[in-house]
Amino acid sequence: MKSELIKFFAIQRQIFGVCTCCGEIFRLSDANVYIKKKPAPDWMDKFEKSAARLDKTEEKINLEEGETREIAREKGRVAAMKTTKKIDTIFYPNKYNPDDVKVMFHPVDFVIFNGMKKNDITNLVLFDREVKERNQKSLQKSIEKTVSKDNYEWITMHVSEDGSVEYK
Repeated sequence: MKSELIKFFAIQRQIFGVCTCCGEIFRLSDANVYIKKKPAPDWMDKFEKSAARLDKTEEKINLEEGETREIAREKGRVAAMKTTKKIDTIFYPNKYNPDDVKVMFHPVDFVIFNGMKKNDITNLVLFDREVKERNQKSLQKSIEKTVSKDNYEWITMHVSEDGSVEYK
């Protein structure tokens, strides 16, 4: 039975025809047979239709899930900002976004890149608490004097993977 089926398909590959529309030669095994009336759907047609419907439903669910997650993420951000505003006694009262703040501790407590969260830094703030120790006060005055005299510069350094440093 198995060898007869193989022979059947092998013979179909050796039977050729000529297309009545374009005159092209084709193998019978490559031909798609069409009839005037649409054939009744068989089990495979039903399966493919069901699989397509399932894929479409899954795609719709994934899209809705993504939208729902984004809405929840945004609600979480808003809630976190409200909570942060309630507990933050340093930055919000001074109209700074805590996301723009980087902790430094010494010689100043914080560096604020004002506007960094919006990708538009408008100014740089050296933010420090009021100190009582004499040497810390002296250091603050020194920093303040350096900034007021414009006695600073911008240097970009590139450290490669091998550890070499290149100034740009």
